[in-house]
Amino acid sequence: MKRLVAILKDYGIITIGCLLYAFSYNCFFYTNDLAMGGFTGVAQVVNKVASWVPVGTMVFCMNVPLMILGIKKQGWSILFASLYSIFISSLMIDTLDYLNLFKPMDPLLACVFGGIIMGAALAIMLQKNATTGGTELLARLLKYVIPRLSIGKLCLIIDVTVVSLYAIAFGNIESTLYGVIAMYVCSISMDMVI
Repeated sequence: MKRLVAILKDYGIITIGCLLYAFSYNCFFYTNDLAMGGFTGVAQVVNKVASWVPVGTMVFCMNVPLMILGIKKQGWSILFASLYSIFISSLMIDTLDYLNLFKPMDPLLACVFGGIIMGAALAIMLQKNATTGGTELLARLLKYVIPRLSIGKLCLIIDVTVVSLYAIAFGNIESTLYGVIAMYVCSISMDMVI
């Protein structure tokens, strides 16, 4: 019984992390047209080109191959927690987008507070052996190859690469630069919480 309570508590904490992640994406990144890293950033680019493709659904589909690789490297324990967090965060992203609750704000405020909240959300999930897939899972796998770099720094490298692709795809340098600031703040926030 104690084990079941501990598992339910862990999944409750993961759910809070997913909610913070979805809130940060919708309120700060999506609404303010800020470039974002990771699979969410790739899905953001796809959504700009094909608006009928929901961001959350696209993120979920892109994560399947990476999850298979993650299972091989880290075992089955990461599978259940990460599948849960990928599904819940993707569902929450699409639900908040459907509800359309957020209005644009100053981009500098959006990138700073979006980065802080997103970094905290990702760290909360990582502490419970869950990821939203994409960048965090890839960073965890890269940590085996490059153990000197922290998870936050590895995420930053991956995210800046994706944000740069956003700039190339849309020619929007300002949004890209704000995205780089947000990803830097996110990596600091993630490392502080971890």
